[in-house]
Amino acid sequence: MEEKFRNWLLQRGYSETGAVISYASAIHQISAHYSENTGEDTDVYSITDQTTISQIARDYSQSGKFSDFGYLQHGRYRAAISRYTEFFVHQHEILSNEPNDLTSSEVEPENSDASTQTNFAYEKDLQTALCAQISELFPGYKIFGDSNLGIEYSVGGRRIDVLLEKQDSNQLLVVELKSGSADYKVFGQISMYIGILQQQFPERSISGVIVAGAIDKSLRQACSTSEKVTMKMYRMSIELEDVEF
Repeated sequence: MEEKFRNWLLQRGYSETGAVISYASAIHQISAHYSENTGEDTDVYSITDQTTISQIARDYSQSGKFSDFGYLQHGRYRAAISRYTEFFVHQHEILSNEPNDLTSSEVEPENSDASTQTNFAYEKDLQTALCAQISELFPGYKIFGDSNLGIEYSVGGRRIDVLLEKQDSNQLLVVELKSGSADYKVFGQISMYIGILQQQFPERSISGVIVAGAIDKSLRQACSTSEKVTMKMYRMSIELEDVEF
């Protein structure tokens, strides 16, 4: 997995003699630090569960229990585990090798207002960013099934952006992503997914959340009719990394 991580970094334009070597070796050091401080023999490169990777990344984030270590060497360890988490999500997409009907470029219209200009240009990018931070964004949840089955979960001939499950109960959470503004039509879409899943998993409690860059008034009105669907708006942040020559 380390070699694949190195190649992924190279493909993203990182320096072969700089960040690629630095981040790849940092994962080994994080493994050693995590093992020493948790009493669990952990090799991050050997982990196959997205939830575990996401939780470790959270532990080394600004608010995590190992934040001090994460920020050593100008935040090298935090940046390394963040990049590795993104890589892990991309790796799942490569292994699935299935057509993806959610990769169409849903670029913001030219007349979008200022509040939506900071949105992700592609829903796939939003999906990757969210899946890399499940433990932080949805505490207590993990991606449904084994091997990230819940990413673009296929049901009723359609694909759910992300399907999560509560780790201590039988609850399922449908996550519908919109890179721009979401209106009332998204309510109908996620309600359909919930209905299909209720037929497939009658013993489970199922709800949904719409994550978008902006929420239209019509969607607020639609969601007010059901306690099963909630709404969240994402906010982008900028993280700077040193680039070695």
